[in-house]
Amino acid sequence: MAGARRVFVFDLDGTLIDAFHSHLRVYQAVFRDLSLPFEETAYTQAYSPNWYVMYERMGVPRARWDEADRLWLEHYGRERPQERDGASALLRQIGAAGRPLGLVTSGDRSRVERDLERLGWTELFQVVICGGEVPERKPHPAALLHALQQLDQEKSAAVYVGDTIEDVIMGKAAGVLTVAVLGGFGNRESLERASPDLLLDNLSDVAQLL
Repeated sequence: MAGARRVFVFDLDGTLIDAFHSHLRVYQAVFRDLSLPFEETAYTQAYSPNWYVMYERMGVPRARWDEADRLWLEHYGRERPQERDGASALLRQIGAAGRPLGLVTSGDRSRVERDLERLGWTELFQVVICGGEVPERKPHPAALLHALQQLDQEKSAAVYVGDTIEDVIMGKAAGVLTVAVLGGFGNRESLERASPDLLLDNLSDVAQLL
């Protein structure tokens, strides 16, 4: 872990934006519209950044996944999740240090671009890879490796910052330094079991890698 990292790639939901409660409200609305039972405890235990994994774990019939997708985007359009404490300052500090910035998220591009524009982050990232833009979804490393290729950066120079087990697994599979930040969708116990290279209490602590 010694030495500064030259490129930083982030997850979005739960890592840079405080999405936990907004996602919970959206899933509750989706399940209500689908006339399916919803339990918050089951949701927390089943959570995955891959919403198709979520649908399967939560018992959404496969034939209704397209409908669930449409409803999810419809309800999320009414949400306005805010940045996590220190997110803007951290991103601008990384940019000011001349480090390339990438975003690899499972979110739909139209929704992600809307969030980035609303938060004033659109120009901060040199590359943004969204859900479904490579055949394999998180935690497969394809999206992260694709981002590094677009940034023309070696994996040995990269750090991936996320908040879930899937983020850690993806980063490890890609061969980058993995940083998990508490306070998002993952809890300390599960993240410790995933063995990230760094487990941080605060997002702003990522700056120690500059």
